Amino acid sequence: MKSENEADMMICLYYVYVPIPKEGVKPHSTFHEKVCQELNLFGRIRISFEGINGVLSGNKDNLKKYETKLQEEVLSLAPLSERYRYGETLDVKYCHLRDDIPVDKQKFDSLSVKLTSEVVSLSGGASQMVKKKKKKRRSRKNKGQMYQKNTCEAVHNNEISTVSGAQMEDKEEKKAVLCLSEYSPAEHLEPEEWNKKLLEDRLGTDSEAILVDARNAYESKIGHFRVEGVPTLLTNTRKYSTIPSVFKASASDMAGKNVYMYCTGGVRCERASVYLQALSESGEWPEDLEKPKGIYQLQGGIQKYLERYGRKDNEDKSEVGIQINQKEECLYAGRNFVFDQRRMDPIVGKDGKAVGRCLLCSIPHDDYDNGHAPSDNKEARCCRCRVLILVCSDCRSKVCPWGEKECTEAGSLENNKRLLYCGTGGNECKNEGNEVDHREIINY
Repeated sequence: MKSENEADMMICLYYVYVPIPKEGVKPHSTFHEKVCQELNLFGRIRISFEGINGVLSGNKDNLKKYETKLQEEVLSLAPLSERYRYGETLDVKYCHLRDDIPVDKQKFDSLSVKLTSEVVSLSGGASQMVKKKKKKRRSRKNKGQMYQKNTCEAVHNNEISTVSGAQMEDKEEKKAVLCLSEYSPAEHLEPEEWNKKLLEDRLGTDSEAILVDARNAYESKIGHFRVEGVPTLLTNTRKYSTIPSVFKASASDMAGKNVYMYCTGGVRCERASVYLQALSESGEWPEDLEKPKGIYQLQGGIQKYLERYGRKDNEDKSEVGIQINQKEECLYAGRNFVFDQRRMDPIVGKDGKAVGRCLLCSIPHDDYDNGHAPSDNKEARCCRCRVLILVCSDCRSKVCPWGEKECTEAGSLENNKRLLYCGTGGNECKNEGNEVDHREIINY
């Protein structure tokens, strides 16, 4: 049984895209360090010139106090006319701890506050914030969006940089450059709106809609949206910066459709949806293909959706983790992979059944750690590329994943064990998630 203090422990997941002046970055970093120390909060916070992305563990009341102070801090970072680059506000989610592993192993034990070039790295770290010299307001659904007329945050050959208007005098050069700064994120849909619109599109023709999972392969393997009549594009990337290549290769799958994009908490879709809009209106989009009919993103991501429609793991189907109307349909199946000490959120999707399968025997399985806490470092990984692999407990006893002592030398394998790889049957490495061809379309 959890102690009173342990019962109040939660994970806070948040992001906000707000321009931070160069001179304000260091003081803002100090703000986080000071407040987190005062409130006994630990975790990871990433600060760039374009915004903030963080995940913290701590007492719920203290996390709420942190949010209040952060709201005030965000309001002081930039004038109202410059808020917000992506999204409209500070997006905060409060997440429950798991019941099947010790609380101490799910909390962060240190605080890391780092300055980065991007909130999330769409360009592999090559991004620069657009210098806001001349600004012009543009009327868009998401208020407060600004774009730069004479400079643009440009993508060319998947690298993002700042390009001036003078550098794009040539018409062909303009066609080749994707100016992200001219676009706002896709329309945000709250969980209820997401369900309503998706289910309405399902009643149309099969070409009306497509779901796009903007996460990595090992995330979508244990859970993703499943909607009968609406195909799901699993981008199956290994890192977020591969998304531009996957979108280019998947243009025919999204042409003429309503694109419904989602990720863990929403932060990646803010950038990915902007990229898709820019791509579809550029010379890199095939001339014989229609542009997407519409592009939408799930507000707050899977985390917020499951708070509305999910239920707590291992509970009876009549008991839900969050208060919901049980007559409403949960369209997410499986678990939500998270980048904190839990690995998986305890709130699960429809039926609570495992979506993932053991790579070796194909039985339903969704635990990368086989009953251990992620901090125990017992997860199964490919011996070559080190990607996470789902291997059930029975099969796990027959193989040596990366990191196990017996894997250090192939000649030292004991008990007829063999090295584990990420390819079919675990026999060879396919460098999972690092090839565009790894993307797949699933129909239900």
